[in-house]
Amino acid sequence: MTFNKKYPMRAAIALASLSVCAVGLMACAPSSGSAAPKEADVKKVELGISDEGYSLDKLVEAAKKEGPIVVSDSTGKIVDIAEAFTKKYGIEATGVKMKSGDAAEVAIREHDAKNVKTDAFILSDAPTAQRELIERGISSSWTPPDLADKFDDDMVDPQVVTSDVLVWGYNTELYPDGCPIDNIWALTDDDWTGHVVMEDPTLKAQILYWVNEMAVDHDDEMKDSYEDYFGKDYSSEQDSAAAEWLMRLAKNKPLLVKSGDDSAEAAGAPGQTEGFMGLLSTAKFRDNEDSGYKLGLCEHLAPYSGIGYTKVGLISNGTKNPNAAKLFLHYMLTAEGIAPQVEDGKFSANKDVPPAADEPSGIAEVWDEVFLPSKDTLDSDFDNLPDWTDFWTTNNHS
Repeated sequence: MTFNKKYPMRAAIALASLSVCAVGLMACAPSSGSAAPKEADVKKVELGISDEGYSLDKLVEAAKKEGPIVVSDSTGKIVDIAEAFTKKYGIEATGVKMKSGDAAEVAIREHDAKNVKTDAFILSDAPTAQRELIERGISSSWTPPDLADKFDDDMVDPQVVTSDVLVWGYNTELYPDGCPIDNIWALTDDDWTGHVVMEDPTLKAQILYWVNEMAVDHDDEMKDSYEDYFGKDYSSEQDSAAAEWLMRLAKNKPLLVKSGDDSAEAAGAPGQTEGFMGLLSTAKFRDNEDSGYKLGLCEHLAPYSGIGYTKVGLISNGTKNPNAAKLFLHYMLTAEGIAPQVEDGKFSANKDVPPAADEPSGIAEVWDEVFLPSKDTLDSDFDNLPDWTDFWTTNNHS
């Protein structure tokens, strides 16, 4: 197993966990009875103009005296958003597509070197954002006072920009009558051995975060869906039904890929003779038009049809352009600013921003079937990730 060199403390925890598993000659999974999150020791930093007496006009005025700025996000749409921001406010902004892990490393290195070049980050790994960046005083979360009433409690502190969704996609050419499954436990059956395609969970932490969240707060739902599918009482030697599901999936020889693009192609490319169930972002459904894919969205799955995860907006504490960075985040929290991402099936944290009418996946129609994480599990997600990674790796290689 390759450990995360970016976060040596987490690598050490993972190594210790794997050693315990080896001694016991079995795969270990975190207990669903996780310890309560500790109080965050967040270092508060004053960035730009004060929230006292704040107004958007004052922020714009202050921001126009700064710049240029650089902002990173895991989607290429950040380039378009930065260009639109520059056109609107006359403040030069450069958008850089960067994977979440790389972005966190950049934030840490620039902070330690006291040479901040990336003024703001849109990070899809909320637990890492909280523990590695906010609590260590490397970056700060900020909620615009004039938009504060637009967000639910789970969308602030840290401030969420969007909720992204992973869904199960199928090939409508092969299955014209609809999704071939109605329960995610079906993916652990022999019928789907070697025919589930997904990003490697050791690279896509959001998958394992979801499993942890299910184990901690929603395990009864996993047990109920097990009993509905198999028609018998739930029974397992694992500490949680979530762990049992993950173990069975890992042992069922899923096709692991490096990107959502690969999942979309494997599940949706035309002319296939064998069906694959693909776990992929709603954004990939635009490939139906762009590449002629035949992706269909699986609806009404037990216990959930989609896995939601949040992307948080952070401002680098060492930025020389704090007001411009704050204005950019304000822009992304409006319908105008976030429009390019909403078109891909992402959902703004701002309750007043509606989903795109022509979004390609149709996820808005089954939004009530999407699992949405609670910020109360951020610490548990972060702390338990090494153990879940070991658990997946051990069972996938057995």
